[in-house]
Amino acid sequence: MAPRAPRLPRRSTRDRRRESTPGPVEGSVIRPATAGDIGTIVALRALMYEAMGASSEEVSDIGWQQDAARWLQLHLADDDVRVVVAEAHGTVVSCAMGQVVDLMPGPTRRGAGGHVSNIATFPRHRRLGFTHAVLGELIAWFEEETDVEVISLNATEVGRDIYDDYGFVEARFPEMRRVVQRPAEGLSDEDSPGPDEA
Repeated sequence: MAPRAPRLPRRSTRDRRRESTPGPVEGSVIRPATAGDIGTIVALRALMYEAMGASSEEVSDIGWQQDAARWLQLHLADDDVRVVVAEAHGTVVSCAMGQVVDLMPGPTRRGAGGHVSNIATFPRHRRLGFTHAVLGELIAWFEEETDVEVISLNATEVGRDIYDDYGFVEARFPEMRRVVQRPAEGLSDEDSPGPDEA
């Protein structure tokens, strides 16, 4: 077996953690998210889940929203997490998030992987180039400041054309999921509802 190639140093041609760039329409900028953007990012995440078919009850549940806000508070400054927002006239209207994932090497990829999520734009600001702009800035971050070899995302039908524009292609093997059922918080296994009671 061939020895593993040395890990590439992260490139730092730009400091994307602090830098803003002009947005797609007058009065807009594309910039890294800050702690002050967390509430809006969570609201955009709710829109993303709506677009993915989650029920209104699931989307409006305050529990996951609080958990998401806490997660952002803890990870927004991580080197391996980047949230990019589009701001129009001082208001955040779109966002996208990228994460570097430390994956086990395989024959077609030896380095880390990148995952894009939380791509969403408020309805009245769609079709103005904001989604393209935040995704483009995120991909530039992956390419210039990380050593990821593959970037993945889960696409809705609406987003497919945008992702095609950036060179994303359908994976050979589709993602499958299994939800792990756990007892509700504060209940023992005996107290939790059975499958016909939930």
